[in-house]
Amino acid sequence: MTIAARLWFAVLAAGFMFMAPTVQAQTIGAKGAASHADLYARVKVAGFTTPVDIRQSGPRTRMDLTAGGILQSYIADREKGVLISLTATGQNRIALVFPLDRADGVIPLPLDLAVLVQQATLKVVGASMVGGRACRLIEFSNYLNQSGMICASAENVILQMTKKGQRNPLFEVLELSMSRQDPKWFRPPPDYQVAVVPAIGGASASGEGGLIAQPQPPGAVIKPSPAQ
Repeated sequence: MTIAARLWFAVLAAGFMFMAPTVQAQTIGAKGAASHADLYARVKVAGFTTPVDIRQSGPRTRMDLTAGGILQSYIADREKGVLISLTATGQNRIALVFPLDRADGVIPLPLDLAVLVQQATLKVVGASMVGGRACRLIEFSNYLNQSGMICASAENVILQMTKKGQRNPLFEVLELSMSRQDPKWFRPPPDYQVAVVPAIGGASASGEGGLIAQPQPPGAVIKPSPAQ
């Protein structure tokens, strides 16, 4: 697993690896879910004392969480092929840029049902309610070698995901707003120093071709790289 993948999956290090047999029920096809809806969600995640804020717009997803008293943000931009880790401690603001697979599927909190439709086997088995919202109960299998139960809203947003044999969900949506997200959420703020992780980055991670802007602190001078 790459360093970027470890970062992206670190927020769900709760042990969600198992297999389960499929059941005979209605199968959801590729046309059964719209892809990449714009949304904001506040999500309760197993193992975290405070909710996680998630914003999504097209192929871009942002996750804001607090761990150890430190606010951390992760921006996955599949269009540009980058994963950005934002960390703020005291006066320090840093954005680490990693390469990221442009394909859908490798995300720890798949709120978009379309992601599971493309990557897993889904079967509708009933109906339920989550946070006052009606949703379809759906069994899934073969999603990154994982299986379990989800409940998806009419907007094809996954409101809850639970692994088989567990009573408490892996995550549950507490608040949901289906609304357009400001593009500023999906790029490093101007006061963050951007650092591309060496040795594993490619054109997408390095900013070549204008794929990612690298803002500098006020007064900073960008020096050219020394000749090899």
